[in-house]
Amino acid sequence: KSVNDKDPAIALAELRERVKRDDSLLRSCHALVHEVGRASYEKYRDFGEAMKYEDEICNSGYLHGVIEAHFSKAPDVFAAIKTVCDPYLPETFLSWECYHGIGHGVMYYTSNDLPRSLGMCDSYDSDFARATCANGVFMENFNSDQKLHPSKFLKSDDPFYPCAEQATRHKRDCYLYAPAYYLGLKENDYVGALKWCDGAEVPYKSACAQGVGSQAIKENINNPKFVEEICASNELTQRAPCIDGMVRLYINHHGSLAPAKILCGQLKPSNRQTCYFSVQSNSGLFTN
Repeated sequence: KSVNDKDPAIALAELRERVKRDDSLLRSCHALVHEVGRASYEKYRDFGEAMKYEDEICNSGYLHGVIEAHFSKAPDVFAAIKTVCDPYLPETFLSWECYHGIGHGVMYYTSNDLPRSLGMCDSYDSDFARATCANGVFMENFNSDQKLHPSKFLKSDDPFYPCAEQATRHKRDCYLYAPAYYLGLKENDYVGALKWCDGAEVPYKSACAQGVGSQAIKENINNPKFVEEICASNELTQRAPCIDGMVRLYINHHGSLAPAKILCGQLKPSNRQTCYFSVQSNSGLFTN
């Protein structure tokens, strides 16, 4: 009802608060958010518009619902993905959200077949589409609900798996999202996650630290100072990428640069330059 009367963000925020108090609701949360996604698509009849409200609460159930509703009548789902993002101006925020959502969606429809999903992303003509779609694939893999949507490409005794065996062009995104799985195994151990990142392949340690910053702010969206302290907890070389991850997620969460600019002014002076640089590097998505 909240979706139809207001917008999906209201429904998702309400559910987020209720699951904190109701364990039984938490257990059925994925299915409920799935229905919110379906209702959102039915309301807007536009994939990109519905995707603006993307929220990973309850293992991306919202996204799955939007994808399912959009493709429910398509005779060939995998042919349909080729054109669904065409209406959005290339390399803008909405275009990024769309191709990222397709990455999640192909994982959903291939039952988390990671190599097949990456192959489908590679079928796009542009580098932007291929890379953004692959980004969504890895996010879905590392956030996958192992009961409802199990993935064979996760190992609890090696949370970096399967990053080491990926093609070079995919390794950075793999290491970027691996911390989501680590923190699923060791809840709230953000400081430990940064230390764990030391074990990543050398060129991708910073990607891992960025992923910790992103995951930490996602789970503490109203407490950026707490996340800033996490970013400063381990090696100095990890601080900047961790802050960068925090800022990028903050921009994505709000769908705007303005709140992130305010955030930068609230950080310690030593971290502000990194923060403003992150804002500037994302400005191209919002140029139009």
